[in-house]
Amino acid sequence: MKKHICIQSFRAKSVLMGGIRKIPLAMRCTFFMLFCLVGMTFANDGYAQKTMLNITLNNRTVDEVLTELEQGTEFVFFYNNKQVDVDRRVSVKANNKTIFKVLDEVFKGTNITYKVLDRNIILYDKAIGAEGVQATLQAITVKGSVVDASGEPVIGASVQVKGTGTGVITDIDGNFILSNVAQDAVLVISYVGYKTQTVGVGGKTSVKVILQEDAEMLDEVVVVGYGVQKKQSLTGAVTAINSDDIQTTKTENLVNNIQGKMPGLLIRQKTGEPGTFDNMISIRGYGDPLVVIDGVTREKDELAQLSSEDIESISILKDASAAIYGMNSANGVIIVTTKKGASEKTRISYSGLFGMKQATGIEETVDAYTFRTMANEMARNGKKSEPYTQDVLDKYKNGVEGYQDWDWLDMYMNKQAFQTSHTLSVRGGSDKVKYFVSFGYNRDNGLLKNNVQYYERYNLRTNLTAELAKGLTMNVKVSGRWDRTQRPREDFQWTFKTLLVNDRGVGPYAMGSTDHYSDIQPESKNAAALTDIDADGYRRFRGLTYNADVDLTWQVPFVKGLSLGILGSFNGNNRNNSELQKSYQLYDYFTNTPTKTFGEDHYSNTMGIFQKLYGRVQANYTNSFGQHNLNLTAVAEMSGSRYDELVGARKYAGYFSNDILNQADASTATNSGYRKETRLAAYLMRANYDYAGKYLLEVVARYDGSYRYAPGHRWSFFPSFSAGWRISEENFMKENLPFITNLKLRGSYGKSGYDAGDPFQYVAGYTQATHDDVYSDNKPFGYVLYNTNVIGMQAPGVVLDNLSWVVSKTANIGLDAELWNGKLFGTIELFRRKNEGILAQRLQDIPNTFGASFPDENINSTENIGFELELGTRGKIGKDWSYSVSANYTFVREKFLEVEHGDYTSSMNRWLYGKDHRTIGGFWDHSGGGMWIQKYDGQFSSLKELETAPLYGGGNGNSMMLPGSFRIVDQNGDGVIDMYDMKPESRRAGANPPYQFGLNIGLTYKSFDLNMLLQGAAGYVIGYANDDVFGYGSKTNPTLMKKYMDRWHTVNATDDPYNPATQWVSGKYPALRRDFTGTKDNGNSWGDGAISFWNPNATYLRLKSLELGYTLPKHLTKKAGISDCRIFVNGFNLLTFCNSLLKNADPEREERDWGASLAYPLMKSYNIGLNINF
Repeated sequence: MKKHICIQSFRAKSVLMGGIRKIPLAMRCTFFMLFCLVGMTFANDGYAQKTMLNITLNNRTVDEVLTELEQGTEFVFFYNNKQVDVDRRVSVKANNKTIFKVLDEVFKGTNITYKVLDRNIILYDKAIGAEGVQATLQAITVKGSVVDASGEPVIGASVQVKGTGTGVITDIDGNFILSNVAQDAVLVISYVGYKTQTVGVGGKTSVKVILQEDAEMLDEVVVVGYGVQKKQSLTGAVTAINSDDIQTTKTENLVNNIQGKMPGLLIRQKTGEPGTFDNMISIRGYGDPLVVIDGVTREKDELAQLSSEDIESISILKDASAAIYGMNSANGVIIVTTKKGASEKTRISYSGLFGMKQATGIEETVDAYTFRTMANEMARNGKKSEPYTQDVLDKYKNGVEGYQDWDWLDMYMNKQAFQTSHTLSVRGGSDKVKYFVSFGYNRDNGLLKNNVQYYERYNLRTNLTAELAKGLTMNVKVSGRWDRTQRPREDFQWTFKTLLVNDRGVGPYAMGSTDHYSDIQPESKNAAALTDIDADGYRRFRGLTYNADVDLTWQVPFVKGLSLGILGSFNGNNRNNSELQKSYQLYDYFTNTPTKTFGEDHYSNTMGIFQKLYGRVQANYTNSFGQHNLNLTAVAEMSGSRYDELVGARKYAGYFSNDILNQADASTATNSGYRKETRLAAYLMRANYDYAGKYLLEVVARYDGSYRYAPGHRWSFFPSFSAGWRISEENFMKENLPFITNLKLRGSYGKSGYDAGDPFQYVAGYTQATHDDVYSDNKPFGYVLYNTNVIGMQAPGVVLDNLSWVVSKTANIGLDAELWNGKLFGTIELFRRKNEGILAQRLQDIPNTFGASFPDENINSTENIGFELELGTRGKIGKDWSYSVSANYTFVREKFLEVEHGDYTSSMNRWLYGKDHRTIGGFWDHSGGGMWIQKYDGQFSSLKELETAPLYGGGNGNSMMLPGSFRIVDQNGDGVIDMYDMKPESRRAGANPPYQFGLNIGLTYKSFDLNMLLQGAAGYVIGYANDDVFGYGSKTNPTLMKKYMDRWHTVNATDDPYNPATQWVSGKYPALRRDFTGTKDNGNSWGDGAISFWNPNATYLRLKSLELGYTLPKHLTKKAGISDCRIFVNGFNLLTFCNSLLKNADPEREERDWGASLAYPLMKSYNIGLNINF
């Protein structure tokens, strides 16, 4: 490699031989300058005198000769190419000669001479002298490398010349070159996750920088409301997560990817259905949080569909720190910051994965023969005649034609589905312009066969930052998403129910036919048709979401520390949803004769357009006065939104043509639509003060206005304050407990709120009656004129103009600690929130002649209390191993305080239905933090035991009870088991679990990395009834779950179950029966008969995600121009530890309607993927 350097015009013996031959000042130049600084007059030619050369070159250019000399020695040549003709050809022959003799021979007959300074040699024209070269060398070239503590190169580290705009980014080997650097310059080297270092050049041309990991963690700077703050100066309860930690879990749902990783963030995945993003998500159990993306509030649905690859960080504001957002921030705030450009060479990144998914658990049904034998058993247990003769049983047992078993789940649901995801991004820029562009694609297929169920998404995001003038910066962010979902015509739960309850003894097509759909009991629905869009129809959802944000920030030059900003944002969403139903004939399975026509031919189309305009002006002032540090923020913002929806539907007359409205029967056309507009405004100010980094104070004042209320109640003032004490900064701590790196005590209190209730309730005006459903036979509200229901206007009820905001008062105390420079760290939080002014209507006895209802008022109140805990450790073991472990735990409890109610008729009435100052709702109201159930202490083992037991069957006594029934505790001792034996239970069904925990483990060994997340929840139950879908087949469903085969039953099938002498075989479940009259065996989640067995504790611990990656050696990837390449295998929802009763019913999945557990199964996935950076 050539080392000689051309000075001044920078044209030299080429580094690029074929053309321009342009070369920067190289590193050896600075060695020469080092000697120049010591003094040219003290030249040392010791190395030159001692080095003897042997070289023979014929007819070579001077350039080639110098190159040969440099490669065979430690000499470096410096010259001005305007003085030295390096293209001149010469011949050289030297045998054990010094460099002086060789140079004399090369430049014989020319005016070129030289100066030797040890290993550095200046070539110059005698007439001009060496001073010009020396003067030019005052600006040198610095080469260097940046590595981490283990010696691995740091790729993409920023190397800046302090006080200038000059800077570069390290390459894939961690190397960099800086030209025209002053000898006394200072280099600033920085990289995310490492401490920033400064290195003085001091005339050196070569530097090696070893970066040390930042003990303050990667999220030292945390995004908060309307700005950022250093983690050490935070006084509020704020938790943040960065991009790398988010991406250790890989699903198409961003909310799933952060579950279990942040204390205080409670998440429950209700379903795994493609295109459904309805996770329960709350901060500390408060309810739906406010979502802020890149500084602008967005719809909650936007969060889940963001691409994880585009996210830089996510912060959650959990206490009074959220009050800065005022409007609807009472439930906490989730702040998402997307990736931006960087001052670095263009980097192209690709991330992709391909995966296979399968259900975490699905209940299975018994075959047709087994069901029929069990149906006879159920009839005997209910004192009924057996519905199936032995002849029929034998036919199903032997598989006679027409009497076979049809496994509906196996026929119309796949065992696995496939998913794929790809993201391509470009990131880079200069000091003036920085850019980030990302494009992503996701495809998620469903379990139903025939490709009837899928979700597709395309994401595009561009972030551009440009310095328009000194101190004036512009950010332009444009993003969009196009998504498409296809599903069966009816909601999945109903198709799933059909697959579960359909008679497995009847096939999909009538006997002797391949296209006549069978009429299958109990619903007269055929799964073969339901999963075929050409037969039954479909539902399709298409949408385009777009966002455009522009902000300008000006660093005011004449006021130190003052910056002014303005932001404008426009975002919207266009939805186009359609539903097509087709009719078809059903036939008797055995006779192939028509029975009925299923459905009707109709098509509907729903168009929705949402648009939102947001504007903000902001001023920030930061300054220090000695040890007093001050930061002020002032903001004024306003927004307006509009949503328009139009629904049209038509039926087809006689035949179906195309799924277009105007090709259906115009005489059947129906339509509806509505518009919703909002206007909001706010003013706020925040002041942060700290003294010497030890005593911290933050004060926030916000004034919000909403269009909903009467003019006198539209505006509300929301103040908050917080304070902190960094105890670790006190001298007595540093001197006595130096291993405590950071110890901070903090507290906060604040008010925030949300604008609830329908708008304009203060207006005493008539309203138009509305129609419930454009397809249904429901009649619109209105008036009856001449026996015809006519839409009309409705008179207003009682009108009040004092309705206003729901106000939340939040208090928080927290303690943060880091020991041994962050090797151990932890946080504990105690919190309480009180909601005042929750809307309710007065419950009073009024005469029937009053003719109106009471309006909403701010009456009720609730309270949330709880605590959070996070503990962790991180560090290195030797040179090759590093680790990080963190665990988090959150507990919350909701309590009703004041609840509007009617007069209680007795103490029992209050006990059953009261809510005041309770953590649970009334007897028929499973709200709050619990439910009402009965206790049991085992199962009856004989009829004799039932003779002395309390009465279970009302007027039937215990005459219908059998061994195996649950022994319910007679709580009030009245000898009767009824609703008055129920007591409150601290857990309830259908809730976001109040106890949630996670354990994150990260390990690296050389080029291998392992990330594991264990996540769990407790404090809730899964409720489902055994007399519904997931039970004994109800009173009509010809189905039975396999799990119920583990039941109490007689030893011999012909034995009389009501004969005291009959012997029984014990089991997990009670004796099977169709009719539960006279028993409490129809376990459920509500009312009499609800016991914990039918509402099993859903506590679980799950291996939520596991990823193993390997980064290929750089010597392999470098040849292909690849900076780094990582391959990985990844799994999601891999393993679950839970109650054995929930083995095939995932404890996290929601039960859905009627506690029937018909939601789409949660999915476990196995993925293989690739990350590449160019």
